[in-house]
Amino acid sequence: MNWIDIGPIPTDPVEAKQLTLFKDQKYAYHVLVTNLRTHPWRVWCFYAQRARIEQHIRELLYDYPLAKIPTGEWLPNVAFFQLLLFAFDLVHYFKRLCLPPGYRTKTLKTVRRELLVIPGRLVKTDNRYRLKLPKEYHFEQDFRYALTRIPLLRPVQIR
Repeated sequence: MNWIDIGPIPTDPVEAKQLTLFKDQKYAYHVLVTNLRTHPWRVWCFYAQRARIEQHIRELLYDYPLAKIPTGEWLPNVAFFQLLLFAFDLVHYFKRLCLPPGYRTKTLKTVRRELLVIPGRLVKTDNRYRLKLPKEYHFEQDFRYALTRIPLLRPVQIR
């Protein structure tokens, strides 16, 4: 079954660099060739889930140090890769469980820039330390949302 998909042109420069059959100002076209005998929409849904892995691989390459394999030995590289995937999963679940829904599709780079690497001052008042955020901090509401969600996390018992 051959099926052509018509969708918006990607804004991601990496996706835009891929080869195209022809150019259009408003739509991007994808061709799927498959031996699945089902409705074209079901074929699209089946393959679209797999296409998301490209975004994850790109994020691992650019936001995590996946592109720099540390050694030439197999076993240390496996350990490195497992730790990298563990860090990726931690950030993924942090976005899902602690951040507003708009952050679920954001990359680590965006989360880092908007919520983690912010100028602030740690001040001591009344024998308590407090984090003083900068004035007009654009993401303060999202930051405070995360602060209210983090204490609600509970450890999971693995059996």
